[in-house]
Amino acid sequence: MSYLVLARKWRPQLFEDVVGQKHVTKTLQNAIAGNRVPHALLFTGTKGVGKTSVARILAKALNCQDGPTPGPCNQCQFCRDISAGVSIDVLEIDGASNTGVDDVRKLRENVRYLPSKGSHKVYIIDEVHMLSNSAFNALLKTLEEPPEHVVFIFATTEPHKIPPTILSRCQRYDFKRIPARDILAHLKLIVSDEKVQISDKGLALIAREAEGSMRDAQGILDQAISFAGKDISYDEIVEILGIIDRKLFYETSLSIIEKKPQRCLDIIEDVYNYGYDIKEFYKGLLEQFRNLVVVKVTENPSRLIDIPDSEIEDLATQGALVGINEIQQLFSILANSEEEIIRSSNPKLIMEMTLVRMAHTGPLLSIDDILCKIDNLERKLSNLNNEGNTAAYMPREKPQFSDPSSQTSAISEIEYQEDTDDTQPSEAESGIKGGDTKETWLNLIGFVRKKRPLLAAILELGQLINMDYGKIDIGLEKNSVFMDSINEPQNKKDLADIFREFFQREMALNISVIVPDSDSASIVKKNSKGSDEVRKLRDEVLNNPIVHDAINIFGGKVIEIKTKQV
Repeated sequence: MSYLVLARKWRPQLFEDVVGQKHVTKTLQNAIAGNRVPHALLFTGTKGVGKTSVARILAKALNCQDGPTPGPCNQCQFCRDISAGVSIDVLEIDGASNTGVDDVRKLRENVRYLPSKGSHKVYIIDEVHMLSNSAFNALLKTLEEPPEHVVFIFATTEPHKIPPTILSRCQRYDFKRIPARDILAHLKLIVSDEKVQISDKGLALIAREAEGSMRDAQGILDQAISFAGKDISYDEIVEILGIIDRKLFYETSLSIIEKKPQRCLDIIEDVYNYGYDIKEFYKGLLEQFRNLVVVKVTENPSRLIDIPDSEIEDLATQGALVGINEIQQLFSILANSEEEIIRSSNPKLIMEMTLVRMAHTGPLLSIDDILCKIDNLERKLSNLNNEGNTAAYMPREKPQFSDPSSQTSAISEIEYQEDTDDTQPSEAESGIKGGDTKETWLNLIGFVRKKRPLLAAILELGQLINMDYGKIDIGLEKNSVFMDSINEPQNKKDLADIFREFFQREMALNISVIVPDSDSASIVKKNSKGSDEVRKLRDEVLNNPIVHDAINIFGGKVIEIKTKQV
């Protein structure tokens, strides 16, 4: 006798044997018990989930000598013939090879005849979506008013291809993908009965790779037994399937979380040398970070992650090492690289650089944390500004600048227009509000950047010495290469126009060369300390992914950043 594969040997013979489709089997059993079986049924779902098996069980339940009954005996001649596929009253038709209208016409002619032995004549048409439109049209009348002894059972993986006129005449049953844990439990029964030694980890891998198909899982197990005999190791299953070992995904995510870019590169090299597809590795790693997020935010992750409980525990252990915000940040970096990796002629390089970038990504500061830091800094700057305002009204020595006659770069002074108004302008007129000198300076640079980015860069490299009403004093370091650039007539004119637009009045700009250890250098050092801190926090706000997302969603741009006053 020829060998019987596991998928046929372990084919369900009763409704209770069907795995993972209780919503279908229970409904059919109740329909049989209540004598409410429809004349046309449509079974939909992916491959290997039990559509044809349930159709055969239903045929047995209708034709059993004790039936119709929700539980066929499997002992009578009717049940044995249907199980063996030799019953003349149960016809299984392949829709893919009987697509024409002539095939349907023959079926219509045979429908009129009573069953030979059983009480019902059952037509099981597999892959019914493959029928032509003409064949469907020829079937319509028979399907609408079939003889009492006829039951049609259609099975398909693509119900959307079936005409609505056919769908409306059928009672539809949707078969779900079988959860991996249910497949795993069934595989344990099989290996126990077959006297096969295999670890739960190996069976879990088979269950996961079956992707919800019991038939595929049984086929993989059959192949593994043929390859390794009755004692199968986890590594042998990995070798048979030619898949990427999930240990690599766990090691990669752990290396990223622990900030070990060298280890990430080593893993990619191993993946490449093993001959695995880099693009498949990318998809698996993306799923790994998704699973980490699910474990962090749900109390029952097994409902959303179709993997064994042991792997969920490993995910929970790894997820405890990092916060949810950082995991989402890493997921975003990886997801944003998808197009480059998928389309690249050398995805290995893109994958390497992506992992290095992820491993060097620091913790993500929330907006609340940044605002808290800005608030604290504002308190410090407020004190500095108050000291500076007091000093502005007190006699002070003139800052020491380099002697023009003794320096190759003479003191450069640019005065765009002297303020001839003897009265001191109001705060609103000057654009300088109270003690916010340094904030005004940063906002001024930002305003210049929108008009002339190069000039803004020069001003940013300079240091603010003083900002009074009608005049701004800036220091550039000795031998600065930007001195000639800012002295160009066109640049002078542009700065004058921009300053006038920003302050709503004429402002004079004095550029001086800073002499090391001079009083002006000390003033610059004092003023630049707070300015650098504000600039640093300003960059944090502008580089925050949430701000970037807001800009992308609303199509806007950052006009001005204001610190919160305390």
